[in-house]
Amino acid sequence: MCDLIKKPFKPPRTVSTRRLKLWETERRFHCAILGTCLSLAELHKIIRQTGILQDPRPSDYDAHNALVGCAGQECHAARHLTRFLDKKYRTPINQLAKADAKELANYWQQALRSGNVAGPLWALATHPHTPTELLRQVFGDVHMLSHLAGASNRADLQRMTALEETVTELRETAARNKRQHLQQLAQREAVIQQLEAQLLNRLSRDKGTAEAGRTDQEEQLAASRQELSRVVRQLERTRRRLTTLTRRNEQLQQRLASMRTRLNRLEDEQQASELALQQLLSSDNTSEQPTADLSGRKIVYVGGHPSLSPHFRALVEKCHGRFEHHDGGVEESRANLHCLLSKADMVFCPIDCISHDACQKVKRFCKRNAKAFIPLRSSGLSAFAKELSQIPHTPN
Repeated sequence: MCDLIKKPFKPPRTVSTRRLKLWETERRFHCAILGTCLSLAELHKIIRQTGILQDPRPSDYDAHNALVGCAGQECHAARHLTRFLDKKYRTPINQLAKADAKELANYWQQALRSGNVAGPLWALATHPHTPTELLRQVFGDVHMLSHLAGASNRADLQRMTALEETVTELRETAARNKRQHLQQLAQREAVIQQLEAQLLNRLSRDKGTAEAGRTDQEEQLAASRQELSRVVRQLERTRRRLTTLTRRNEQLQQRLASMRTRLNRLEDEQQASELALQQLLSSDNTSEQPTADLSGRKIVYVGGHPSLSPHFRALVEKCHGRFEHHDGGVEESRANLHCLLSKADMVFCPIDCISHDACQKVKRFCKRNAKAFIPLRSSGLSAFAKELSQIPHTPN
């Protein structure tokens, strides 16, 4: 698979204007095409429809490997795949129908900046006039994007695993506290029963006592009643605390269920990213160059994933800018955030990975101090790169 980047291309393309079928494209492209253009659900659906595997529940890798094996020959599965991908990506195919080589290259660069590369990848791979060098660039770019996506998902998975462990510890602590309070409750109820029995015994024993000793008995009875009242109040406080702990435990259970759902989603994304990473090729080459010139301006990025910060910094520095990152007050000081914002020329803020309160404070600060505030819909690299590329050049 590594020869996709390193070996010279031998394109099977002719002067025909007919679009290529899947089996007419380079075999070395098939792994990357199917891994990028098909979701896991679509992959297994096509396996079932074509019946090329006897296993009713194959693994993701086995299903992918089976389709890649069929893609290089004109067969039922390859024809089915071609029809499916042509229908799914009809829009980019129609947009490129009459494009020349320069327009094809520009279309791919726009797809990279938007982060939506699956449709353009299929349209370019099957276009009859896509230059060989452009194909090499396209599959190299897809390969590097898979590295960034895999690194980001693995970092998210590690953080979710740590949160899962924390929730488990909280559940164990809540259960232990509940057992302790139930035990204390049982002990206090036993004390109450013992005191009530003692009180009844005293009343029965002292019933025939002479009037002379009645005053002393009444004092003892009053003391017993006071003790009983104190124990009852303490029991009531214990019951209220038990109710509070029970409610807290239910909240923790709900939070754990929510975190497990998110963890499962991240695990699915991680598996998909690692599968795509296996399918793509190893290469240190890249032809992408920064499209913006920041002219030394300072970018402050508030929130997001710390694991992506080095990639953001590298991109900003390639654009001749300076970069600073702040997590929005999760681990770093809010006072330090104001210091960074006061020195910034532009402030980026991913709204999906920062608290609403922190985002609003940053926005108000930028408005008061005439700072450029740029909200991002996603904390991913593609969203950041897209906004960065749209910054107008300002001469020094």
